[in-house]
Amino acid sequence: MLVLSCMLMAVTSLSFAQGMVDSLSQDESQIISAIAPYSSDMRAAILDVAQYPQVLVKLERVQARTSQSFQDLIAGYPREEQEKFYQVTRFPELTNTLTTGNRKSVDEVKTLIKDYPDNIQQQILSVYQDHYNDLVKINDIYQSSQATVDKLTAKYPAQVQQDFKKVIETPDVMNVLTDHIDLTVSLGESYKNDPAAVTQQLDDLNKKLTEQDAKDLQEYKDAVAKDPKLQTEMKQAAGEFAQQYDQDDTDPTYVANNSYDNYPYPYWYGYPYWYTSPMWYPTPFYYQTGFYYGPGGGLVVVGLPSRFYANWFFGFGYHHYPGLYNHYNTYYNVHRTDIIRRNVFRGFNNAAYSHFSRTTRPAVTNGRTRSTTERAVSHQNTRTVSPARSNSHVSQMNVKPGNFNTRGYSHFNASSFHSSGWQGVGGGFHGGGGGGFHGGGGGMHGRR
Repeated sequence: MLVLSCMLMAVTSLSFAQGMVDSLSQDESQIISAIAPYSSDMRAAILDVAQYPQVLVKLERVQARTSQSFQDLIAGYPREEQEKFYQVTRFPELTNTLTTGNRKSVDEVKTLIKDYPDNIQQQILSVYQDHYNDLVKINDIYQSSQATVDKLTAKYPAQVQQDFKKVIETPDVMNVLTDHIDLTVSLGESYKNDPAAVTQQLDDLNKKLTEQDAKDLQEYKDAVAKDPKLQTEMKQAAGEFAQQYDQDDTDPTYVANNSYDNYPYPYWYGYPYWYTSPMWYPTPFYYQTGFYYGPGGGLVVVGLPSRFYANWFFGFGYHHYPGLYNHYNTYYNVHRTDIIRRNVFRGFNNAAYSHFSRTTRPAVTNGRTRSTTERAVSHQNTRTVSPARSNSHVSQMNVKPGNFNTRGYSHFNASSFHSSGWQGVGGGFHGGGGGGFHGGGGGMHGRR
């Protein structure tokens, strides 16, 4: 009897251990699917910094302080004024130039900003003239944060120092790594153990994700193209979404300008608190809806809706658009066997899963956990959209041939790709002869 009990305990322990391994493998595959869509140089930088999680943790603590300091600095201004501040922060080098030395004349400022899109010039000039002292403090926050990065990484190789700066300059990547630091630790350890295998696995997954995305997108385009009623509801839903989340950051001049399309809100300040989902990059409106108006007003689909739009639609908008709702439901039913059910990097597909897989469908909750979340609840969408701006999204979505911002959309697609991908394209890491997340031996892998 004692022997049987011991055997049962051993089997139970082994089952529990295997369950833990399977759970870890699934979790680890999620951060891999989040990283894989980025360019090869960004993936290499991520693998480098993942080996120094202690630095990432310290930088996250710095960001918690700096973002709060920034929000405290502008909290007393109306939201439209705060939007100007957020816009200006996207250009830290310019801000440093504007606030270094003696205060500059209006003509001098205009000369410095003359190559920027018109709407951005107006916002920069407004902040410079009306809030110069605040602009100086904002620049101080940024410069001190960058100095902290230099101090924390000074003892590491030059390539590692550069990679930390590269990742910080891409705040959506930094967020993925710090918000799931346990998975980042595993990623760094795996890369140390077998850098060649990990790098190859990411390369392969990038290719598979790209192919799967193209296939899914074509199916989605075909369904929309043959349903005029669906197109009408898509346009109507886009209009209602715009009424709630109208922003000055996006206008036709910005869409057509490729020099300033990929400047995010800096990591040190955070993205605007009124967004309930991470919104690090001000984007043309059609990036969110996944379509724009081509010649003659025809609807041109460029991708699935964004995570931001999906949260709005499945939390509220679906009540008003039954045709579009049924379309999304059909899309979900076709793909649901492949969806990443426990993906922490949520996007359109995961939002669809969360909605359609539940009998009770609660409203989408806030996407951030920092202290600014509470402020977002109380301040979000409190302003009234003026009649002049209420249909501004229409002009933003009228894209002339040749003006589609391919470079900007490619980055947007990469940064949100992990959140709209499906599981069938790959799993966790598999080294040379082993399974799971860990490969064989191997030393540190240099830049390819």
